[in-house]
Amino acid sequence: MSGAENSDPQGHGRMVAASDTDTDLLRRFQAGDSGALEALFARYEEPVFRFLLGVLKDHHAAEDALQETFVQALRNLDAVAADTFRGWLFTIAYRQAMLLKRKAKRVPTQADPLVLLGLVGDGPADQRADTADDARRVRELLTLLPGPQREVILARVIDGKTFREVAAALGCPLNTALARMHDGLKKLRQLWEARYA
Repeated sequence: MSGAENSDPQGHGRMVAASDTDTDLLRRFQAGDSGALEALFARYEEPVFRFLLGVLKDHHAAEDALQETFVQALRNLDAVAADTFRGWLFTIAYRQAMLLKRKAKRVPTQADPLVLLGLVGDGPADQRADTADDARRVRELLTLLPGPQREVILARVIDGKTFREVAAALGCPLNTALARMHDGLKKLRQLWEARYA
C-alpha cells in the first residue's frame, strides 16, 4: 500500500495501516475482519502478478494464473500459518503457473453448479456429481447466501468470469470480490455440511 492508512472500502470501520504486517492482517481476517483480507490481497496482487509474468512470459497467462492463485488461496486461507503467508502465497502462484504451462492447450470444462460440489463437500466432485439431486441442492443453498456473495459465486463459477470481470460487473474492487467469494464459499460449505454431510 502506498499511503500510510487506507480505510476499509466496505465501511467496516477498521483502518488498515501500511505498517500492518501480514501476520496482523491474517489474524484480523481469521477473527472475522473481511477488510483485512482485502488488504492482504491488495498488498500482493501486483508482486504476485509480476512474479507470474516473469515465469510465464505472457500477460494473459499471468492474469489467469493470478486469478487461480487467489481462488486456491481463498479455499485454504483459514488453515495457513500467519507467519508463512507470503511464502505460501508465492508457492501457490508458482504451482498455478506450472499447471497453466502443462495445460496451456486444454479446453476448459463447462462450469455449472456441480463444480461447486468440489468446494462444498469432502470428496472429489466427480464422485458426487452423478445425480441431479446434488446440483439441485447446491442451487437451493446458493439462494440462502447473502446477495453480494451469491452474485460473485454465480458470476465466477456458473458464468466462468474472471475475478476482474466479476468486480467490474458488480462495481466493486477486485479484493472485495475475492473476499465475498471466500465468505460465500465458507458459508456454502457450512450449509452443505449442516444439511447433507
